[in-house]
Amino acid sequence: MQSHFAELIGVASAVASLYAAQSKTIIPLRAAAIAANLFAMMYSLMHGTYPTFVLNAVLLPLNAWRLHAMVKLIRDIDAAAKSDMNAEWLLPYTRPKNFKAGHILMKRDDYATAAFYIVSGEVEVVDIGQSFGHGTLLGEIGLFRPDGRRTMTVRCKTDVQTAVIDYDRFKELYFQNPQFGFRLLHLVVARLQIGGGEVAQPGVLA
Repeated sequence: MQSHFAELIGVASAVASLYAAQSKTIIPLRAAAIAANLFAMMYSLMHGTYPTFVLNAVLLPLNAWRLHAMVKLIRDIDAAAKSDMNAEWLLPYTRPKNFKAGHILMKRDDYATAAFYIVSGEVEVVDIGQSFGHGTLLGEIGLFRPDGRRTMTVRCKTDVQTAVIDYDRFKELYFQNPQFGFRLLHLVVARLQIGGGEVAQPGVLA
């Protein structure tokens, strides 16, 4: 009886692993991987294969953390779209980059390859003569423009610290989880309804 139960656990682990391997999006992949880890740990204990148990014991919290991070990202985007549209939820997926005063951060008609979140300092949108500081998101609209070009020129008025997210990273997050892309598009449309252009503060597009 115990042997039969152990075999069922082994089959369940294999099925979960196969499902994870064919999953095209990150949330079902991680959920299936967690199930596979749990079943594999049970099977390993029943058969005394401790190296396999240790391997899955290490993979289990990693898969759980990745699943939590993606679910949190979706929740944060939802919260932003329903409230102040702040883009701080993007920060875990960005890289820091600093610019000196006078640097042209974005130039009108250049090809857009990344978006910028202003961590500190002040920038000026030359085309409209307005300045923006901490909390400003610049350039995410370019990801959705058919020609992929910037619509405004942005210059650093002071030394500026930014958090940069490349469009390739946006695309990676989208293909890992289509819900991210849907919610990001929802957020962008909400910004466009407020204003329009390449520059967005929390709740404001200039």
